[in-house]
Amino acid sequence: MCSHLKWNRISQNNIVIISTILIMISASQTSCIPNVPEDIKVSWEKIPSIPPAEGKSKQFGLAGPTSGVHGNYMMVAGGANFEDGLPWKGGTKQYHDVIYLLKKDSEGKFWWNQSSEKLPCPMAYPSCLSLSQGVLAIGGEDVKGSITDVNLFTFDDGIIKRESLTKLPEALSSAGATNIGNTIYIEGGITNTAVSASFYRFDMENKAAGWQKLPDLPVAMSHSVVVSQSDGTETCVYVIGGRNKTTEIHTFLSAVWKYSPASSSWTKVSDISTGDGQKFGLSAGTGVAFGDSRIILFGGDKGIYFNQTERFNNAIDKATDEQEKNKIWVQKDSLLTNHPGFSKDILCFDTKSGNWSCLGEISGESPATTVAFFWNNTVIIPSGEVRPGIRTPEVLAADLE
Repeated sequence: MCSHLKWNRISQNNIVIISTILIMISASQTSCIPNVPEDIKVSWEKIPSIPPAEGKSKQFGLAGPTSGVHGNYMMVAGGANFEDGLPWKGGTKQYHDVIYLLKKDSEGKFWWNQSSEKLPCPMAYPSCLSLSQGVLAIGGEDVKGSITDVNLFTFDDGIIKRESLTKLPEALSSAGATNIGNTIYIEGGITNTAVSASFYRFDMENKAAGWQKLPDLPVAMSHSVVVSQSDGTETCVYVIGGRNKTTEIHTFLSAVWKYSPASSSWTKVSDISTGDGQKFGLSAGTGVAFGDSRIILFGGDKGIYFNQTERFNNAIDKATDEQEKNKIWVQKDSLLTNHPGFSKDILCFDTKSGNWSCLGEISGESPATTVAFFWNNTVIIPSGEVRPGIRTPEVLAADLE
């Protein structure tokens, strides 16, 4: 069983209004203009999509999968999706426990296999790290809320083994995690009552010591990109973007925070930018460290559709009659139906110079609420959410040179 700390939890005028909103949003979603550093090149390769689960004819894709690589195998497991309809039209979020393994043979060919093993419970949105010891999945959520489970998966000869590690001090979903050597760091996330500012450390070489509390984040947040990279002096933890909710709508955060293990302190070092000086908030993207001073960000949600949807939801709640509620619902439906997908930008942050640059665009649809990791020299981004309520079974693969 997965463990919890708490068990809470159209008229012509409409067309004109929505058209105006879509034009405004489209203008603010414009992709960045590439200004690629001379020593970075991004190219894309094809990896087979995740197959349907046994007994099903279609793979709908998975948001928040448990995913990572160990040896010659990549794991994609669990995750959440809407197989019976879009969420604002009555669809139910479904959590899964199926484990898929993708093997790469000596000739470079890929083979998917559904394991007979399953996750401890149907779940999604853990923080995942690909370590030398295996794939580490921290926290997440199931149908009842955020969970405390921490599991290490290994795939020797394609046989899945799971080791249950010390549970989190609090239930966390959609938190950010990274590692510096054998030290694991996890920040923020969604508890069963709020968004967290907590920051913890775990030593993979001293598991009995459990999770150690570190100085809180300067701001509570979830859905941030967390990467370890050198600042020229030491390897630090970088927390990029994310979101939180302190008013009726979420704030999408632009800050880049750096945690120094040497001084045990946080410093704001930048804001997310395309390199033109215009900062913006971003959440639910993915990222990896590259070279000795770069962090590469893939996609993410800039929050414009997200916030407008929240405004519609708030207006529906406050509407005093059914006719007014229906009018607003039609506007919301049009907005979400015409959602163009999430940001396709590939951004680069240099931790030594503090400079941002744009490396171009993601090939194909841009997935959010998933994870990015290296498989040899290739960045893998498996499945994820590509528009509200819609997931993709595709696996993106980018070679960074």
